[in-house]
Amino acid sequence: MGDIMQQQLTQELEAYLQKLDDEARIEAINAFRQVLHHYSPFRSQPVDCVLWVKQELVAPNDYNPNNVAPPEKRLLQTSLEVLSDAAPQIGKMAVRPS
Repeated sequence: MGDIMQQQLTQELEAYLQKLDDEARIEAINAFRQVLHHYSPFRSQPVDCVLWVKQELVAPNDYNPNNVAPPEKRLLQTSLEVLSDAAPQIGKMAVRPS
């Protein structure tokens, strides 16, 4: 019974979404995602309910996690040069056999 209902809902959802223009389709998809998120076992995860927004509403921020200050960049470079052969071994040692 559940499989049949799921198939019917999916088919009706597809038919409904096909009839909408892009803007209405995005609103409908966001609404469906919010309902699904409410029942999702992963609702505590930050990417469980990703909603679409218009590009004009997205603004960049000044933070870039890939920026490294020059002194730290030199230290990182030195560490990579010195430990380049040891890094894979350190990773292997951290994994404990089951």
